[in-house]
Amino acid sequence: MSIVDIHDVQVQFGAKTAVSAATFSVEAGETFSLIGESGCGKSTLLRVIAGLQREWHGRVSLFETSIAPGQRFQGTLRRNVQMVFQDPYASLHPNHTIYRTLAEPLKIHGETQPDAQVSTALMQVGLPADAATRYPHQLSGGQRQRVAIARALLLRPQLLLLDEPTSALDMSIQAEILNLLNRLKKAHGLTYLLVSHDADVIAHMSDRAAFMADGVIQRFYDRPALQNGEHRM
Repeated sequence: MSIVDIHDVQVQFGAKTAVSAATFSVEAGETFSLIGESGCGKSTLLRVIAGLQREWHGRVSLFETSIAPGQRFQGTLRRNVQMVFQDPYASLHPNHTIYRTLAEPLKIHGETQPDAQVSTALMQVGLPADAATRYPHQLSGGQRQRVAIARALLLRPQLLLLDEPTSALDMSIQAEILNLLNRLKKAHGLTYLLVSHDADVIAHMSDRAAFMADGVIQRFYDRPALQNGEHRM
């Protein structure tokens, strides 16, 4: 089953066309990646699927339900689509403890055991329970990204959108985060849509990938091609 179906999606910012007629689908349980240099339109597509970029043209279907331009995600759809951003520090409120950051979405969605769920979420991403009492500036970059991943997983989504999830981290930490994401995907039966310009990340994570340039999807790669390094050419 296709969780994401994108057909002829276009996004414009004034006179600039950021995405031109993008078409692809993402199957349940796979990791599908958008490859390309910065500014090619891949993150804009991710924001369309996340419901953050609401002005677009074309057809978008999530979980076999059509999405209209301008639509705000609510209810089940809002829970089922979560996003991990590139900069873990910028995505966490500097004046909120990690507990407050993680507990707030649980309370908003009517969850009744936020303390236990926060502790479990921290454990799943390899952080100690007392991390909940800290502030973002008291954590390392890798720990902050683990918190961002924990927050995205709290509402038990089916689709996780990953926007350059390791590019802001030191090389020594990147592999830890990628391996963590792969373990969580297997444990929770998740589907990933990953954006990256790093060929090694793509080869390590992806089942399929699409290469973008100048707002256009130029070609697709299956897993054997990715493992053979064809996406590096």
